[in-house]
Amino acid sequence: MFKKFSVKEDVSGSTSLKSSVQRHVRNSLLEQLPLLSQPAYKEGGETAAPPAEPAPAPAAEPEEEEEPVKGKGKGGKGGKKGGKGGKKAKKEEVPAPAEDKEMQVLDELWPKNEPLGITKCHERINIYTVSSVPIFFNHFDGPFMPTLRVLHRYPALLPHVQIDRGAIKFLLAGAHMMAPGLLSKGGVLPDGLAKDAIVAIHAEGKEHACGIGRMSASSEEIRKAGKGVAVEVVCWVGDDFWKLKEIGL
Repeated sequence: MFKKFSVKEDVSGSTSLKSSVQRHVRNSLLEQLPLLSQPAYKEGGETAAPPAEPAPAPAAEPEEEEEPVKGKGKGGKGGKKGGKGGKKAKKEEVPAPAEDKEMQVLDELWPKNEPLGITKCHERINIYTVSSVPIFFNHFDGPFMPTLRVLHRYPALLPHVQIDRGAIKFLLAGAHMMAPGLLSKGGVLPDGLAKDAIVAIHAEGKEHACGIGRMSASSEEIRKAGKGVAVEVVCWVGDDFWKLKEIGL
């Protein structure tokens, strides 16, 4: 898909999506890539939460000690009111980390206050961007796929297959992955992958995914055939799309 990609030659135009379309895209992403709906925590939220809890405690304790001394006088009532005020302050501090818990992984990639841009390319390829940074793409109205850089941040976004060492050079040249490369000793082909499933292509001995592809047949069919194309490669490390760090609006 991106073996030969040029912004000057292959890009038709870029624009910001309407709010209604953005909502549709967000819902589709959450449905197609379940990890995006998982809770995400900001570092600032976790570090800011603990100091907030002990703050009301010192204010509440002295007031409780003063109540027996002042008895039922007006001062005592004032102390009680002060104590209630301390409790209210504590309730206001606690919800802060709860907001962070409600954040989703998708919110880290695409904050809700940021518009989503789309860059339309030839061959009906759509690249979705936030602040000009590509995060997802798809072909026509097909499934959404993360960019490889996003996949490296969130490896669990896609199911994994693994090719053996001998197939790495072919992957980095943009060739489709053949069944023997997945069925050999260094390869890994999980059970249950359906035809047309989008997968992360890992390589033997490498930490991060080297490419993204589409299953040309199910896991069972590939094992049964033992030959032929197993994964149609969409993009890979080092292709023109990988080199593209910003595009569009």
